[in-house]
Amino acid sequence: DYANYLTQNSISKEVDPMCRNIDDMLTRLDEFESLLNVVKENISVSTDKNLPEISAFQGDFTELCRRIDGFERFVAIAGENLARMEAHVTVAEQELGYTESGIKGFLKPIFGRQRTEQEATNLTPDEVYQPPEVYNTSEFFPDSSSC
Repeated sequence: DYANYLTQNSISKEVDPMCRNIDDMLTRLDEFESLLNVVKENISVSTDKNLPEISAFQGDFTELCRRIDGFERFVAIAGENLARMEAHVTVAEQELGYTESGIKGFLKPIFGRQRTEQEATNLTPDEVYQPPEVYNTSEFFPDSSSC
């Protein structure tokens, strides 16, 4: 009975497509292996060449980060100074009665009634006006030629 299976032509019809599929898979596997080798070579060249160049910039990058941190501190202090100055300006405007903007606000103190010195300010006679302390840029940027 089994001899009949071997003599039939249907075996070659069933085995041939499988052999072609196996050959096709082996070809694709070879192509993938060659592609993998190319990628490995590129990675090794990239690693050998680019990593030392990147490492060479580490000092410059650290310096840049330090300067950016300093600039952020400077901006924060400048913002604080601006807020203090605005508060002083607001107090001065209130003491002088300056509430309007434009030409009316400018002309009102000139043509309006004159205030006495004590009436014009909220300071008592013993108090002396203290202007707000303003930052000095040379403290933050000692060497401006390096910019």
